[in-house]
Amino acid sequence: MRRIAALSGRSARRRTGLLRVDGPQAVRSLLSERAADARELFLTETADAAHPELRELAERAGIRPRTVAEEIIRAMARSDDADHGADDVATPQGAIAVAARPADDWSTALGALPDSGPLTLLVLAEVRDPGNVGTLVRAADAAGADLVVLARASADPWGPKAIRASAGSAFHLPVVTGAPLPELLEALAARGIAVAATSGHADADLFELELPGRLAWVMGNEARGVDEETLAAADLAVRIPLAGRAESLNVATAATVCLFETLRQRHGGIRTGAAGSATP
Repeated sequence: MRRIAALSGRSARRRTGLLRVDGPQAVRSLLSERAADARELFLTETADAAHPELRELAERAGIRPRTVAEEIIRAMARSDDADHGADDVATPQGAIAVAARPADDWSTALGALPDSGPLTLLVLAEVRDPGNVGTLVRAADAAGADLVVLARASADPWGPKAIRASAGSAFHLPVVTGAPLPELLEALAARGIAVAATSGHADADLFELELPGRLAWVMGNEARGVDEETLAAADLAVRIPLAGRAESLNVATAATVCLFETLRQRHGGIRTGAAGSATP
């Protein structure tokens, strides 16, 4: 129990190369999409009866699930780790898996993308809250993004809270960490991928702009947004128009709007000008 609970801490995950996956939905995604990474599965009798597919997927992957009491599952999900970035999942809903941490080389992941054709990337710069990180990964997955890259100083997407907030999406698309932002921006330019960042002071309106086909959205810190240096380096600075009295959107909502506007333009065209003509 202590060994698995310790995986709430970032240092334990780095030391062991393992991560903890809490809850049936995230466990199902792990076993469906990254079965080779799965190492252990613990289920309560209630969860086993409610989600028989988890046992079937695990056994197909060569893992023998262990049936444990509810209090054991709760103890595994608790953390007494004092490291920055430790988090708890109060209700793992009777299912916990242990898995190997996925490969985490951002330059290799970027190099594996196609050299031509449309691409959508999400870059997180100093997004500190693991719940926000997981929600952003989920939004990227839902909008059909090809890659999520976390620059240094962002929360770990492989912490239990982030994985749970991603609702399994962390296992659906490549998610890599540790990219130095200046080097990443240079590498994106070399691959012909434009960089866009949001700013409330930008002149360009997101909904009036024709977005490049190969595009990386950079989302910044929850409190400060994208820093001035990154904004200056971006190919596009865009503003999300607000109709009401709210001063801004939180980072997860802003990213979702931008990602789905990118998806909309690729699939349905955009309307421009007074005549409302469409540009594919």
